[in-house]
Amino acid sequence: MFGNLINNTLIKELIKRKDLEITPYDENLLQVAQYPLRPQIIYQVTSEKEKKQVHFFTDTDSKFFLKAKTYYCIDLLETIKLPLGLVGRFIPSSNLIEKGIGLTAGKLEKPYGDKGERIRFGLYNYLDTPTSILFTERIAYVQFMDLRGLDNHRYKLTEYDKKIYEIRLKDADAPNYEADNQD
Repeated sequence: MFGNLINNTLIKELIKRKDLEITPYDENLLQVAQYPLRPQIIYQVTSEKEKKQVHFFTDTDSKFFLKAKTYYCIDLLETIKLPLGLVGRFIPSSNLIEKGIGLTAGKLEKPYGDKGERIRFGLYNYLDTPTSILFTERIAYVQFMDLRGLDNHRYKLTEYDKKIYEIRLKDADAPNYEADNQD
């Protein structure tokens, strides 16, 4: 066995013990083996190095229209902090499929989240017309794999990984990422 998908009972227990942190967290949103993630800030990407904030979701401003054939970065409302050995995987929400939106996402593992780093996805509107996103809509789900009981090899972030994190997080409003190089 290579690891276990963590179900909702175990997610609740990890959160209760403060081994896993999801902020904000609403136990009522928890599903059988995943937790939904919602949008907060949308940036329109115009080139590899240029992005412009185009929307910030609030309770009173809960809808945004993605332009046709346009790429966006989106910061999520939720932040996640994981213990060593727990890995977060993202799954696009099915409502994106129906709206013609593609999602690009990575994965989460320690030390990401230790300094409050934002989770960021890429969104692309494949349609020839604008399509909307609501504040209450689920953009994706996060599932957690527990690898803590396995005999994992020790690892450290590579210089390449450190450089990528620094590039992503050098926005003035984003926390600075410094790998702690702990095993």
